[in-house]
Amino acid sequence: MQHRIAWFITALVMLVACPSALAASEQGDAGELPASAQDLRGSAVSVIEGEMLDGTDVDLYRLCLSGGGSFSASTVGGSEGDTQLFLFDSGGLGVYGNDDAATGVKQSALPAGHAFTPAASGEYLLAVAPYDRDPLSSAGRIFPNRVITVGATDRGAGQPVSSWAGLERGVGTYAVTLTGTRSCDSVPPTVAIASPVDGTSVARGASVTVDFECADEGGSALASCEGSVADGAPLDTETVGTRTVTVTARDGSGNETTASATVEVMDAEAPSVSVAAPIDGATYEVGEHVAAAYACSDETGGSGLAACSGDVDPGAAVDTASIGSKTFTVTGTDVAGNSRSVTVAYEVVEGEEPPPVYDFSGFAWPVAGFPAVTRWIAGVPVRLRFALGGDQGLDVVADGYPQVAEVDCGAEQTPAGGEPASTPWRRVIRYRARRSIYVLLWKTERRWAGGCRQLVLRLSDGQVARAEFRFLGNNRRR
Repeated sequence: MQHRIAWFITALVMLVACPSALAASEQGDAGELPASAQDLRGSAVSVIEGEMLDGTDVDLYRLCLSGGGSFSASTVGGSEGDTQLFLFDSGGLGVYGNDDAATGVKQSALPAGHAFTPAASGEYLLAVAPYDRDPLSSAGRIFPNRVITVGATDRGAGQPVSSWAGLERGVGTYAVTLTGTRSCDSVPPTVAIASPVDGTSVARGASVTVDFECADEGGSALASCEGSVADGAPLDTETVGTRTVTVTARDGSGNETTASATVEVMDAEAPSVSVAAPIDGATYEVGEHVAAAYACSDETGGSGLAACSGDVDPGAAVDTASIGSKTFTVTGTDVAGNSRSVTVAYEVVEGEEPPPVYDFSGFAWPVAGFPAVTRWIAGVPVRLRFALGGDQGLDVVADGYPQVAEVDCGAEQTPAGGEPASTPWRRVIRYRARRSIYVLLWKTERRWAGGCRQLVLRLSDGQVARAEFRFLGNNRRR
């Protein structure tokens, strides 16, 4: 029991000193010759546990040593039977061996820093044998038959171990504590990214599932396989741009491989186009003023709108100069080059007797003519005054007018119209015969302070008059 406790403490110290070292166990019955040795090359090994099943059972383990005389092996304090330890090179040639670690001790030890301890790193074979079971080559005994630490100096030392001979003793379990071992694995793991496919492009919003795998072929086993996007997770394709998935694989020896796959998320959707005027299927009279109204927009997350153009600019008059079937086309194009065109059809027919043409000369003071801007206190009514070359009756304003539209101050916009303007009387217009002018009172709202509004007045003969106002709070002068 005391020997087992001492061995446990020794093994614990070894693991703390080398946290990446492996405590290995004999798998089945380790072979006794190089071809059948148990392979422990995949990691640094600090402890090997096994059992000598009978007096002829020799266990051979294939290890990698760090070199520099750092290797040691010991069964002292951790073995039930009487052991021997022998070290061979990768081809089975003897290096050094030991029967008894000290006088009166039946367990064995191959010391570090000894004259026989290997200086070169690489692959070696460690044998655990029962007492008096010695290695032989085709030329005879490899090591001298002595209990101390010996080199391979007997007559069979020039040939690889090929058999074992001797008395049948030393049955029992053993534990070998080791120093100076390492992994022989210098082969980096592999990474395969099946999806996304590197160098390709996908449509915005496409369903792309990340798919990758890692593998280790060097023998130390795969320690980790991690991607910047988890395996099986969806790739973000909600917005256009470059997407890269990076995968890093590490094996038990610290070898590392990184691979990446980059795809371009493309905008494959054309912009939307809406045409408010002319109205598809509508009928207009010859010469009727129809202001073009249309808009284009790119989808959220798309490449952005590059152009939106129609047969005429927004606000300009569409073709009603002659009778017949007409079309009006608007095309929207995004930055990615996707485009969509919408065409509406309308009819131009002969109208009724054209209305009289008024001699309209603009609004009178204090309202300035467009594009000049009139500064006005929000909430104070505006008295609109204008002359039409005499008394033309009271039906001089087109139905639905005047209208008011919110505009950007100073932008010289020309909206087709807006909301009906509020007047004290329901479109009551008065004519002042003494001065030969028409008067229309427009009610403004206090909430307009700080912004601009444009008044659009359409006369019954088709003429359109505009006046732009910048509204101030009632604590400011005009």
